[in-house]
Amino acid sequence: MKFINNSNDLSKFLCVEIKKNVPIKSISTDTRTLRKGSLFIAIKGNNFDGNDHIFTAIKKGASIVITDRRKFKDSKDKSIVYVPNSIRALKKISKNIINSYKGEVVGITGSNGKTSTTSFISQCIKGSSSTIKNFNNEIGMPLSIINAKRSSTSLVMEMGASNFGDIHYLSSFLKPHVGVITNIGKSHLENLKNISGVFKVKSEIVHNIKKNGCLVIPSENKKHLRQWKGMRDDISIVTFGLNKNADFYASDIKYNIKNTSFTILSSAFGIEQKINSSLAGEHNVKNILATYAVLFFLKMPEQTILKNISNIKLTGRQDQISWINNSVLIDDSYNANPDSVMKSIDLLANSKKRKILILGDMLELGRMRKYMHKNIGSYALQKKIDILIGFGNLTKYAVEEFGKSGVYFSNENELKIFLKKNISSKDTVLLKGSRGMQMEKFINV
Repeated sequence: MKFINNSNDLSKFLCVEIKKNVPIKSISTDTRTLRKGSLFIAIKGNNFDGNDHIFTAIKKGASIVITDRRKFKDSKDKSIVYVPNSIRALKKISKNIINSYKGEVVGITGSNGKTSTTSFISQCIKGSSSTIKNFNNEIGMPLSIINAKRSSTSLVMEMGASNFGDIHYLSSFLKPHVGVITNIGKSHLENLKNISGVFKVKSEIVHNIKKNGCLVIPSENKKHLRQWKGMRDDISIVTFGLNKNADFYASDIKYNIKNTSFTILSSAFGIEQKINSSLAGEHNVKNILATYAVLFFLKMPEQTILKNISNIKLTGRQDQISWINNSVLIDDSYNANPDSVMKSIDLLANSKKRKILILGDMLELGRMRKYMHKNIGSYALQKKIDILIGFGNLTKYAVEEFGKSGVYFSNENELKIFLKKNISSKDTVLLKGSRGMQMEKFINV
């Protein structure tokens, strides 16, 4: 059973009188996917306005419609509930749900690895509710909270940011018991400008962790570590990483393109535990370390932690599938920034077959976009990637830097034809690019 099952539940969490007593089977912000019996929340975005589709929602069977269009303020239709601001209404509902919730709340942010780490933690805490897909912004996270099960043992929520104040906004009503910062990297530089800006926005979570809660942070950057430790003295701070200074660190790391083994060590807590995982790559070692730290703080028994971590599955990230002419495709098309691309290249470099990178543009890099793409081309060459295939407007700089074994395309169909002709069973291919590039369109060629 979810937190909102009928209009009485909605009235309680929204603090608005609703005169119609009806069940609510699901929640939607899109009439195209709206099902009969849904609560429809009309939201005005940059490119759309849900308020234009209120009557469509009602016609399709919406139980209740929430709108902030003033012409509906005095509507006689009991299905229509007017609020001053639909997005703030989402926040209010979510905040009141969190205030009524008795379980543990975990909030995860970071430049890379936050979606994977959110999934890992949620998989390990049986009976938890987590972020829906990649719903991690001012609209998506509240929807994830509202859709959570009332009986959830924990709520594990991802928080994304592209502007200053984003993480503060989300964490201010999530109020996590445990806050996780997976890393500080080169993401959303168009608005955040530089690494200092990224650090500032990701660190907004620290001030909203509940008293006596825990902050889980990477240990690599000593300056960032000092700053984090100086922000709060009423919460525990736990570090993870690949160096021995971390509270939880990894040693004896052995990995190939399909799996990883390593030992989790902690001199601070007297831990030495062997991990065998089907997750590949150094970045997933760090994600597992962060997960372990969270579970340890939540006092999960060690043997349960180990068992649950060994059963973690990747969901929609770096899936390895049979592809063109029996080649192997590593589908990491979901999103990309410079740091995540380099981590994926590290994974590809472990293949014993011919190594091919298909790279789409990395977006939202601002004035650094040309330099960052050149740097990826240089990095791929350094890691002995055999062929770099660029697609978009910016990857031509990566291809230029990569050199004679680089190929660039701006036309989708031409690239698909090239792939059909040139990919063989002797190849391992990595597909990577920013979300806006929709690189998944090359999976079925």
